[in-house]
This record gives sequence, structure tokens and C-alpha cells, in this order.
Amino acid sequence: MNFSQAATMYVEVDTGASSTRGLALVKIDGNTYEFFIHQPPNVGYLRRSNYENDKGKGTPKTSRVTFRQGNEWAFRIVGEIPGHAGTKTDPNMSKAYLLVPKVLAFVGLALDRFPELSPERTKLQINFMLPISEWSEYSDLESDLLRCLLGGFGYNGRHIDFEAVDAKGYMEGAGIATIAPPEITAYVGVFGHKDANFIAVEDGRALAYPKSKTFEGLGMSSIVNSVMHFTDDVQGAKAVFRFLALLDNPQQQDKARKELAALIQPHRLERKLTETRERFKANWGEIEQRINSDRGIKQAQAFYLVGGNAPLYKNRFKDLFGSTFKPLSAAIKQLAEEFEGINTQWAYRALDVWMLHLHVTGRTWSIKGGK
Repeated sequence: MNFSQAATMYVEVDTGASSTRGLALVKIDGNTYEFFIHQPPNVGYLRRSNYENDKGKGTPKTSRVTFRQGNEWAFRIVGEIPGHAGTKTDPNMSKAYLLVPKVLAFVGLALDRFPELSPERTKLQINFMLPISEWSEYSDLESDLLRCLLGGFGYNGRHIDFEAVDAKGYMEGAGIATIAPPEITAYVGVFGHKDANFIAVEDGRALAYPKSKTFEGLGMSSIVNSVMHFTDDVQGAKAVFRFLALLDNPQQQDKARKELAALIQPHRLERKLTETRERFKANWGEIEQRINSDRGIKQAQAFYLVGGNAPLYKNRFKDLFGSTFKPLSAAIKQLAEEFEGINTQWAYRALDVWMLHLHVTGRTWSIKGGK
């Protein structure tokens, strides 16, 4: 590719706790290029003394980001740290003040797809999504991002300056909000790694508190922590997810057993399998009880479900909400077909940011028959 004209780049990024994912669209020379991007779990930042051991051992899954923090230059390592596969996920990694390097790294990953693209001749429009629990801090992140993107930042040794930048923050659920009928009150259930979130949607926009709710500690990590075995809670959550997803299918139970057997010693396996099943059942029981006692969520006129762990809860929410539940099967299928490497679970995880991506790039997706 030999680009000769100025370009416009749209980047939509979901700054989830366990990984960062999103989409980018580039318009240049009359052509449009679009792609899905994923950065593996962010194990937080390492201070310089720790980083020296891994300097020069970068991988495609790791980004080194430098940026201005006040009057000083700071750096963070984002992604999987080489040689640290068993590192527990930094519990503070999803706090708003640590998300600047994650978003900057994501912009760098988008530029990697177009090595001939000149950032100084590129107009960037970036939209990022924050978990509801961090929504109140988004304005600081927005100004910090603008300062870094307009003042220049470093990505894997490359200094990057854009011609112009527009940055805007959104609360999770904002993508699904663009397809919910504006005349009704809808809720979006977001089932991620740590919490179970329920985002109220009215007039095509996601609402902050008090209508939106966070059920703290009822995400997949609570099940992983109750099993109390895994050294890496992200990898543990993936294993538990696979086990629970297969367990409902009698023909897949042997496979489900092997999923955890690879991580749990044989003499502990049966007890851990029982604990996993019981904890998931207890988690769902608490979620169901809270929904039934919550006037807003229970009276939703439409209910949508997204997030990496959503497939485990799909049938349960369908039974709970009946025809009010909108499974979005057609959207899941379309997303998985349009972008390479997205399976059904990934589609559930990326659906919200994809809807936002379509909206900000001037396209729409409409529900047909509630599917």
C-alpha cells in the first residue's frame, strides 16, 4: 500500500479488565479498511527495575507505551508480559487512571495494521468504553488522552503525533443503547470478569447511577476465587467458563472434566468440580434474587445480554425475562462472520463496542424479530 493522501482513522475500544478489544476503520485515498483488534489480558504495569529483565524481549502481545504524566514522561507495559504467564491480574488495572496506556497501546496496534500510514497526516476519532463503576472518572481520562494524543506519545519505540484528535468516553452498554427502541426503558446486562452490571437505557443512551446497577463480586472471578486454586485468575476464569459451558451438555461432560483436569491435580479434581458447580449455582441464585427485588431491572421492556461470560447466562435470562429478553442471535452471527478470529464467545464480548463502532461511523444495525 502506498498512501499519498491524508487519512481519517476511527477507533472504538472497550477497555475491559481482562483484555482490550475493539474495532478500527481507516478512510484513505477513497478506500475504506476495517478490522477487529484484540490485546490480551493486561497484567498491569511494571516499574523500571522489573522491566529491565524483559527489555528487548517484546512480543506481538506486549506494548511498551510512553506518555506524559504531568510534566514527566512515564511508561507502562500493556498486554502479556513475557515470562510472566502465571502473574495474577493487577486488581487495579481497570481503574481509570491506568487506562490511558491501555488506550494508547490500542491506537498503536491500529497503526500497526497500516505501517505506511503517517500519523501526522491522520485525523483520529477515538471512542472508548469504561465499566460503569469507573464512569464518574471518565472525564479525566478523556482530557488525559487528548493531551497524550495531541502532544505525542511513544509506542514500542516509535513517537506518534496526530494531525487532529477527537476523543470521547462512553459507559459500557452505550453500543447496545443505539439499537434499543427510544420509546421504552431497556436494560443491558454486562457479564465480565469481576462484576455483573445492569445498564439502564433510555432515549438511546446508557444511564449512570442510580438506575444502572452493579452487582459487585458476582462475575466469573468470584467463582474462580471460591475454588481457590488458580495462580492466574484470568486463565482460571477461562477454564471455569469452558467447564461450565460444557457441563450443561451431557455428551460434553468428559471434555469439561479435561478442561479443569489440565489445571487441577487429580486428587483434588472432583472436589473442585463440585465447588465450581455449587458456586456458579449460588452466584446465579443471588443475581436472580437481586433482579426480582429490583423494580427497575425487573420491569425492563427489553433486556439485552453482552460480555464474555454472557453465553453461560443466556438461557437463564431467557427463562427469567421471557419475550422481554432479546438474544441478539443475528448480530452475534453477523459479527462472527465479518471479522476473522471472532467466535461466539468473542462476539458476545465485542458486541457492545461493535454497535458503538457502527454508530459513530455512520451505520446502523437494527433488530429483526427480536433476534
